Amino acid sequence: MLQNLHVKNLALIEEAEVDFEKGLNILTGETGAGKSIILGSVGLALGGRFSADILRKGTSYGLVELVFQVEGAMQQEALRQLGIEPEGGQVIFSRKLMEGRSVSRINGETVPNARLKEAAAILIDIHGQHEHQSLLYKKNHLQILDAFAKEELRKIKETYTDCYRIYKEKKEEWTRAGLNETERRKEADYLSYEIREIEEASLRPGEDEELEERYNRMHHGRKILENLQEAYSCTAGQGENAGELLGRALRCIQEAGRYDSHLSVLYEQFQELDNLLNDAGRELAEYMTAFEFSEEDYYETENRLNEINHIKSRYGDTVEKVLQDL
Repeated sequence: MLQNLHVKNLALIEEAEVDFEKGLNILTGETGAGKSIILGSVGLALGGRFSADILRKGTSYGLVELVFQVEGAMQQEALRQLGIEPEGGQVIFSRKLMEGRSVSRINGETVPNARLKEAAAILIDIHGQHEHQSLLYKKNHLQILDAFAKEELRKIKETYTDCYRIYKEKKEEWTRAGLNETERRKEADYLSYEIREIEEASLRPGEDEELEERYNRMHHGRKILENLQEAYSCTAGQGENAGELLGRALRCIQEAGRYDSHLSVLYEQFQELDNLLNDAGRELAEYMTAFEFSEEDYYETENRLNEINHIKSRYGDTVEKVLQDL
């Protein structure tokens, strides 16, 4: 039911608001009072075409708003299928008209003009001398009959709906059972192939994650080794390095300490740094010695990862999911 009409800056109307009651509402007035503009603004709010000369002189836009009270369950469901949820049982149509364009909103959300018209067809039917009437569309006849019959047909309709649902389920079962032997054999062969493919892969839970980490480490092995070698060169390599420079500093402080006993604490601190640097250098050297890169291992890991990822792409997002569904 249309409850309220708000019009602003259209033709002669600066701003007007009309409240509608249930039942018959009649607009009266002398010729030129604006009755046609009021009625025409309803069509504009519902997505009708307009030209710029409809705007009130001296204004840059016009506004039309309609407030509908939605009480019927069928109307509410039809609106929900369009993504429109009545708020407090109300739906508000708003259309801002500007020169060359317009902005349509339903409950404050911007919508395409086509959506506006779809929703309007659910809520209101405009009858006029040259207007299309929803009574003429066969697709609306059943809905009109249901609305007229109300409770008298509700139980019959529910029974029919349940029976039709059961009929569809049974028909699908019959169709599935009606597969000929060749099709069943082909389906069984395909399922056997999938099971065999998974079993032959010999998957292990968590294997993909372990291989990913290993592959990344091997893939970047050359860069890792180069950086470690550079770090070792800076700390304990040939020529000037951090260890050599720190040792020289340590000897200088020791020599200065012969003339100033207060430097003993500073000497101990530098000596501790020297010990830490030596320990770190040894650990770095041990890591590089143990670090190995094998082309064969690299390609084996890569091929195994490709095999696992192929299985996952077909049968599940993770190895665990694939094994669970096997």
